[in-house]
Amino acid sequence: MASSTGAAATGHDMGAGEISPLRALSPGLVFDTTTRDYLNFLCYYGYKEQLVRKLAGAGAAGAAFACPRGAPSPDLIASGVNYPSISVPRLLAGRTATVSRVAMNVGPPNATYAAAVEAPPGLAVKVSPERLVFSSRWTTAAYQVSFEIAGAGAGASKGYVHGAVTWSDGAHSVRTPFAVNVI
Repeated sequence: MASSTGAAATGHDMGAGEISPLRALSPGLVFDTTTRDYLNFLCYYGYKEQLVRKLAGAGAAGAAFACPRGAPSPDLIASGVNYPSISVPRLLAGRTATVSRVAMNVGPPNATYAAAVEAPPGLAVKVSPERLVFSSRWTTAAYQVSFEIAGAGAGASKGYVHGAVTWSDGAHSVRTPFAVNVI
């Protein structure tokens, strides 16, 4: 696939795939991004707690909101939002970047999803746990994806590299694309 400039397309040039309206009615897993995700992002980005509380509103959510202590690495601030994609803006040699996600089962009960990783050369990608087990519908399961430059960095391209984690239960396939900027 080519980008609009004619160069080879990367994850920045394409979406998560084509939509199939009938399959969209039963996606299997979804990633619920909450208001708290966005408010925490503002805290981590440097907004004062008092201002973020005002943005949260006068209701119970606003009055009870407090910025979390211990912000993530500055390179992972945006990665803290529970999106169905992952971006790591800076991965340095010798460092590991770990991103957390929470998936919700909107498919049948008693579902087990197994992870398959498409990693670019030179990038080690680990998913933990490798299986998500749901006993019922509308329940959630958390997992982490860790990224590091493999070995001595042989084969790791500088700049953005792309891949994906795909969760499958045999009937559903849920793809989480990722972009990692190797420094």
